[in-house]
Amino acid sequence: MRFLPKANPLYEKIAAHNIVIPEVLEKLGDNNFTGYIHQSAPEFDFYGVFAKGKLLCALSSDRGMDKSGFEAIALLFDKVLLIGGEINVYRMTEDLAVCAHALILGTSLFNGEEVRQVDIKGALGRLKGLGTNGVVRFYTNDRSAMIFYKDGLPIGFYYDEASSIESSSEESRNIAALPGARVEICSTKTLEELMQYDLLQMVNLQKLWESAQLRYASPSAKRVVVPNPLGTSMSEKKMLELVDDISEVASAYLSKPGRAIVEKRIKELGGPMQLLDDSKRSHFFAMMEIDAIASDPNARIDEMLGLMKSEMADRLAV
Repeated sequence: MRFLPKANPLYEKIAAHNIVIPEVLEKLGDNNFTGYIHQSAPEFDFYGVFAKGKLLCALSSDRGMDKSGFEAIALLFDKVLLIGGEINVYRMTEDLAVCAHALILGTSLFNGEEVRQVDIKGALGRLKGLGTNGVVRFYTNDRSAMIFYKDGLPIGFYYDEASSIESSSEESRNIAALPGARVEICSTKTLEELMQYDLLQMVNLQKLWESAQLRYASPSAKRVVVPNPLGTSMSEKKMLELVDDISEVASAYLSKPGRAIVEKRIKELGGPMQLLDDSKRSHFFAMMEIDAIASDPNARIDEMLGLMKSEMADRLAV
């Protein structure tokens, strides 16, 4: 479970069943919101960090298993419909939003080492020398404190359930000195670099939401389809819709070439219905991975394939 500051609440403890989550995300984007949204439910947490209305990152943690990006949002929708939970939204400055990104999806420099085994003074000196944007967090089982960094210098302090961002490091030092205290140091890119990525512009929230609603509709509301010769309940029309959905995912990660790659590989298989065959479906994803790497080796290919497989598994489930 992550730990982010709760110093400036916009909304707290809103029942997730009482709101339409895609509309909330879109509203935060339209209003140039800076901060984060948190959904909590039993054994589940979702975090989405915004800066100037752009969704910089999304992460879902389900029983200790993390998913990011599209998969995180899809899992959020599933959990809201399945078990509800609470929604919290907290404002932040842009600098703190960068630090929140570091905590959620940044690069770990230290990841839970005992404070007494780390040269803290030297580590903080390296942060300054590197001009790091990120967070130093000291914690025990019961206590937690953070130091936020911009360009290698501390810009604020926060601990446990404090009501504001502090200007003193005293509590951080106290927690770091506790028996068994551990340290986590994480870093991320500059705000300008992070804002080149906006999940809200890359994902069709409404389609993801509608898919989740269909999965959790009452039995009487679910569609009835005629079994096809390959022994599944998927009609050719529905398979075409599935191909369109995974093409949209591919185009979100790979731009225009993504859709073209899907179309090419589906044609080579012999049409959408061939995806019902396990071996041909595995071959399709293997070829997709090769083509995606050739098209854009810097794209989040594993994340893209994971979302495509998840979408396909949901649609093919009998």
